[in-house]
Amino acid sequence: MSEPLPSIESAEAITIVDDGSKVRDLMHAGIISCTPDDTIGTVAKIMVSKEIHAVVVMDAQGAAVGVVSQTDMVLARQGRTPDQARAMLAREVMTPGCATCDADLLLSEAVSLMTGRRMHRLVVTEKDKPVGVISMTDVVRKIIGD
Repeated sequence: MSEPLPSIESAEAITIVDDGSKVRDLMHAGIISCTPDDTIGTVAKIMVSKEIHAVVVMDAQGAAVGVVSQTDMVLARQGRTPDQARAMLAREVMTPGCATCDADLLLSEAVSLMTGRRMHRLVVTEKDKPVGVISMTDVVRKIIGD
């Protein structure tokens, strides 16, 4: 029988062997984003066309205010028709706030942050401005040499 996952408070970060790589070496440069007022239908089209798993929600001032992931979209569909779900706004389904890291952070530290918080991605910043995204998928690709 499986055991439940520990709570976030009790989760411990995994220490990753440091090879000197920095987040900037592996991140996807540029932010694929939507506005809080974009519909989930629009966000889904962005994800499919860009072959990504999440979109950063940016406000009018260019600040990252949340993330809409595939999981958020699946949860938004619960109890709704497809048309109702597609009509919802990004602000209604996004995970508010963005976990960020600096582009010059060691990749090993970024992975430790993501594993310790059970997160799949971090918005990468330079001088507090979003410039890219690093995800566990990127790390897996590096590990297997893709």
